[in-house]
Amino acid sequence: MKIVFSKQKLLDKLYPAMGTVSTKNTIPSIEGVLIETLGQNKVRLSTYDMNKGVRATLEAEDVLEEGSYIINASRLLSILKVLSGDTVTIEVDENFHAKISAGRASFSLSALRGSDFPSLPELSGSRGFALPAGVLKDMIARVLHSVAEQDSRPMLCGAFFRIGAGQMEVISCDSYTLSRCSVLCPLRDIGEVSVLDFSFLIPGHALNELVRILGDEEETVSVMIARKHAIFSFRDIVFFTRMIDSEYIDYERIIPKDQTIHVTVERERLLEALERAGLIAEERIQGSGRSYVKIILDGDRMILTSTSVNGNVFDELPIEHEGDNLEIGFNCRYLINSIRAATGEKIRLDFRSPTQSVTVTPFEEEEKRKYFYMILPVRMNG
Repeated sequence: MKIVFSKQKLLDKLYPAMGTVSTKNTIPSIEGVLIETLGQNKVRLSTYDMNKGVRATLEAEDVLEEGSYIINASRLLSILKVLSGDTVTIEVDENFHAKISAGRASFSLSALRGSDFPSLPELSGSRGFALPAGVLKDMIARVLHSVAEQDSRPMLCGAFFRIGAGQMEVISCDSYTLSRCSVLCPLRDIGEVSVLDFSFLIPGHALNELVRILGDEEETVSVMIARKHAIFSFRDIVFFTRMIDSEYIDYERIIPKDQTIHVTVERERLLEALERAGLIAEERIQGSGRSYVKIILDGDRMILTSTSVNGNVFDELPIEHEGDNLEIGFNCRYLINSIRAATGEKIRLDFRSPTQSVTVTPFEEEEKRKYFYMILPVRMNG
């Protein structure tokens, strides 16, 4: 195999693929990128960590010899970064010696035969829809902070997507926070089953990668749902991931009802105050857990305090307040993540008691986009 690439075009396809290269496996083939020629100067790159993967197609400057080989992905990327010039040549001989060269500089690596690469799942499905990339990226970003990293309940380690005609809703919950975002937008039906009414669960680690590689606001993303996998196609790139095979939690049941204390506050001002409080509340003290931030609602002011063995913080900001006064404690980081993901100049906080969750909603709802956040309080000392 011998291929001449535009270095920038190769990098543009290799970067998105790096997030699905295995780094914790003893199987050399899935630590690599599969490079295949497809004829007519077309080349396909594939990476797959056995849970999620990327397939990207690009046009080479010239294909001098056809072939299919695996090259260690991280080493290839490191080499491409330091090579100068606009073009790079990748050549693999019959002894599986790979040569990557540009100008007078060259590197040698070992390669594997393409047939050693694991079989990819079938990248097609019966249900599907298409929407703007910017909408999908924004929705995921608003709920990603509530996806659990580790939990005995697998469904909490992913985000739950509900698809309807002209509407998409995404929900995540990590036992301490819940995020819910919905958007009204034209969803173009591209599936064999011509009914946009289904749901699916995507793992958090896959969503992190998808947000990283999704592109322009107006770019269209096609989403296909197969039996076990979700497939996202855009810009000659196919990103696919195994879905979580589980029923999602009954999140409607845990959302607090009949809250009696209502606060309106400037979002940026509250976020700045929480970040200041976080300097104390999130200090890592040897032999003790993190402190909490205490919120005191007192008439038309909100007081934020936190104390650790190394110091304390006090902050105050004006609010519009209906209902009783209240003292309640929170993990500061959970509160910051939800307030940061919200939008609008002002937000609404609704409380009921020191032991029940606070909910965050927009003060002025957008016509096509809605969000809802819930944060569980902590038990305060004394």
